[in-house]
Amino acid sequence: MKRLKLHLFFALASSVSITHAQYGYGGFGTGGGGGPRPIIAINGGNVAGLKGVTTVNIIYDYSKLGVGAFRNEQDYLKKKEEDYKKDPAKFEKFKNGWFNARKERFEPRFEEMFNKVGSKIGMTGKNYATDGVVTLKIETLFIEPGYNIGISKMPSFIDLECTFLDKNGKEIVRYIVKNATGQQAMGFDYDTGSRLVESYAKACKMLMKDVTKRLKKIK
Repeated sequence: MKRLKLHLFFALASSVSITHAQYGYGGFGTGGGGGPRPIIAINGGNVAGLKGVTTVNIIYDYSKLGVGAFRNEQDYLKKKEEDYKKDPAKFEKFKNGWFNARKERFEPRFEEMFNKVGSKIGMTGKNYATDGVVTLKIETLFIEPGYNIGISKMPSFIDLECTFLDKNGKEIVRYIVKNATGQQAMGFDYDTGSRLVESYAKACKMLMKDVTKRLKKIK
């Protein structure tokens, strides 16, 4: 029954994310740029399987990504291309920045936060490594890029599915992270990447704080 309730809860939360991405939050956010409330929960497996793990390979998957009001990334980029049809070079610059930010900004920041929080339990992670006995697969399911135009702003937020796998690819524990918000404290996050890099940091902090808390309780 608890598992069923969890699935229903995240199904509802997912629909809320899409609705508010389409209609500018419509009352779900704080109105002051705070964004929706971040949520994390285990959706399969058990953290106990991570007891004693010291090294983790981290990999990333964006194949199921929806962006803003669009259920898939291709439609989002198509709309952007239409917006920049009078200046194709500007669209190419945007597209290159959109994809390059993953390996240049988001993934390094996720790894950095993983090690910062994971150090409390002796766990380290490395992007795209292969020597760890456990692999953490990070699937980005949804991105709300947010905006900042000075007089008005909305933080970015992301939804992730984070699955720890053993050396045979079998699931150990699977987390869902929703509404990991991102904005810079001083408010200078005018470009999309500067907001989203903080979303990935927030998501990783949520994940590893929960893992750490649960593992510390296991004797």
